[in-house]
Amino acid sequence: MISILEIKQILNAQAFGDPSVSIDKVVPLDCEERGGLAIVFRQSDLNLISGSQADVIVGPEAILNKASLAKTKLVVKKFEVERINQVFLMLKQMQVQKAAQQASSLEPTPEFDKVSIGVGCKIGKNCYFAPGVVIGNFVTIGDNVAINANTVIKDNTEIGSHVIIDSNCSIGNNSFEYFTDINGDYQRLLSLGKLVIEDQVEIGCNCTIDRGTLGATRIGRNTKIDNLVQIGHDVEIGRRCILVSQVGIAGWTKLEDNVILHGQVGVTGGITIGANTIAHGQAGITKSIKPNSRVSGYPARNSKDFLRSVSKLNSL
Repeated sequence: MISILEIKQILNAQAFGDPSVSIDKVVPLDCEERGGLAIVFRQSDLNLISGSQADVIVGPEAILNKASLAKTKLVVKKFEVERINQVFLMLKQMQVQKAAQQASSLEPTPEFDKVSIGVGCKIGKNCYFAPGVVIGNFVTIGDNVAINANTVIKDNTEIGSHVIIDSNCSIGNNSFEYFTDINGDYQRLLSLGKLVIEDQVEIGCNCTIDRGTLGATRIGRNTKIDNLVQIGHDVEIGRRCILVSQVGIAGWTKLEDNVILHGQVGVTGGITIGANTIAHGQAGITKSIKPNSRVSGYPARNSKDFLRSVSKLNSL
């Protein structure tokens, strides 16, 4: 556990509330589990404070004006990624030590020819891993999972049962989340989250999926992903979705159930695409979309409206 006094000193923050609190994890502001430390990264995050279950909230002075269940609030005058990363690194080291202790009591990991498997992994029955597969530390894999040649599964990834992952994929990468330091240089925010792939998911060749920065990136049950797809950090993909080749989804985006994104669709970050929506090829989705929509073009809009506009342009 890390005490509030330690965190206060590292962040150069002012503490308001209970000074005796200690934390062992960092959580998103909208995490449903009680406890942990949450951080206000952007102005829109202030709207999440009232519903947050975190024991500690870090942010600008405006967080003091928001009612919440937090026992302590830490006010920072300026967001400094180097200081935040110091706290994250301490917590990550604690997580690794705890996982290593738990791993010592696990049954030995099965061996596969020309496959690298890290420490603390749990692997189910009837799995097939092709030569060149690399599985990181503390990975959980269910039953009847096939992972094909040269795919890398990175630390703390959770994979359900009856999952197929094709060749040359990179699964559970660090999140692509950067902030500028005091010199104006970009510094990556450490990723403490994970990737969860639910049952019956299929992932094609050459796909990349980032883990969550604080929470989880999640791929819902029975979703099918084509080749050459990029999924950003903290994305939530619902059940029975289809992502066709060269789709790109930016971080913090949510796809509800039964969404279909055709080839080369691009999705901006932090939006929601409603259930049963279909986005046609090369659509550029820049804002949230209601359920049962059909969208095309850039910026994406109702497909019938898009086709009418194209028809009028062609008649000029």
